[in-house]
Amino acid sequence: MKITGNFIAALFLPLLLGGCLGASTDTEEPSSPASALMIDEFRLRGPSGASDEYIQVYNNSTLHHTVAAASGTGYAIAASDGVVRCTIPNGTVIPARGHFLCANSVGYSLASYPSGNGATATGDATYNTDIPDNAGIALFNNNAGGASFSLANRLDAVGSTSEANTLYREGAGLPALTPFSIDYSWVRDICGKGGSVSVLGACPSSTGLPIDTGVNSADFYFVDTNGTSAGGGQRLGAPGPQNLASPVFGTMPIAGAPLTSCSGDTAAPNLLRDFASDPPNNSTFGTLDIRRTFTNNTGAAITRLRFRIMDQSTFPAPSGVADLRPRTSTSVVVSVDRPPCGVGTGNLTVQGTTLEQPPSQPNGTGFYGSLSAGTVTLAAPLANGASIDLRFLIGIQQTGNFKLGIVVESLPKGGAIFQIGGATG
Repeated sequence: MKITGNFIAALFLPLLLGGCLGASTDTEEPSSPASALMIDEFRLRGPSGASDEYIQVYNNSTLHHTVAAASGTGYAIAASDGVVRCTIPNGTVIPARGHFLCANSVGYSLASYPSGNGATATGDATYNTDIPDNAGIALFNNNAGGASFSLANRLDAVGSTSEANTLYREGAGLPALTPFSIDYSWVRDICGKGGSVSVLGACPSSTGLPIDTGVNSADFYFVDTNGTSAGGGQRLGAPGPQNLASPVFGTMPIAGAPLTSCSGDTAAPNLLRDFASDPPNNSTFGTLDIRRTFTNNTGAAITRLRFRIMDQSTFPAPSGVADLRPRTSTSVVVSVDRPPCGVGTGNLTVQGTTLEQPPSQPNGTGFYGSLSAGTVTLAAPLANGASIDLRFLIGIQQTGNFKLGIVVESLPKGGAIFQIGGATG
């Protein structure tokens, strides 16, 4: 879609629902295999220095996983010095499509990032021995150490090209970073474009699930809140650590649709283009206001609903490609004609979405950033079959063709993706 100085044209809104529909996540089901576990986000430094680090493990299955180590007392997350940083204890249940978070208690600065219902992204397990910059890390099916830390017992690994021990990386490894103390992370690609800010169109991977080719450089990309050139490729984004309490994706659908089918997808009230310049809010060329209705089809009441960006045209966008900056929005009252069309309009409240912080995101958000629907809570759940009208307010810092891909995360279960964009300039 071309964002120009005076009009919007050629918007298409494919809704790719039910990213990976599968078995429900009831605890009586068989446990997923240990091989379903992977490292899907990490960093080895942050704004608080060398100890501002964490490693996130993901259960890439529609089944819960109950930890049962091959030896020792649990699964180990170890650095390439062979020292265990965290143990995931035997008996721990990692939810289907859920996460386990290992954090350095000395410097970890994202413990206030929102997680589940009233919870934040504190470490499920902690450690206090720094992992050196650009070192490798690995997840093993035991915590016995020594010879038990072998390729046969390794579940996943990620490291840089500076890591000499191939047990602690896959392929040649990730690019080595300049050790800036910035709010960054390496995140696993869930779109299939390698974190490109300029490749338009729908995501090659339409599941919204992390990609694992066995080659670190193909599976991960670098994000930070300032779009820093640190050696890992530049793109505006934000770390988003997740723990056992965090919302999940990929078990049952939460369907998204335009606010009303009585208007075109590019027409008000489904989409509104505001040309008012607002530089302090990263909206120099105005905003896009995207309105959607989400229906809970999970079979259970939803108590937490958030949206994670998996694909976006953003900084540093080349000429002809839009630089988008999603931001917090407030609720608005909208006049809507809904079926049966043409018999009159009514007013409805479209709820705003909130940019989740920390980390502080003064530039707006980008890849891997998240926005929440604050009116869906434990005290005010979204019932099964019920709908909520939401808006996504997007600042425009550069005009051009754009894309936006979003993963829906929820509790206790949920999952869908929707993608918005234009294929022509």
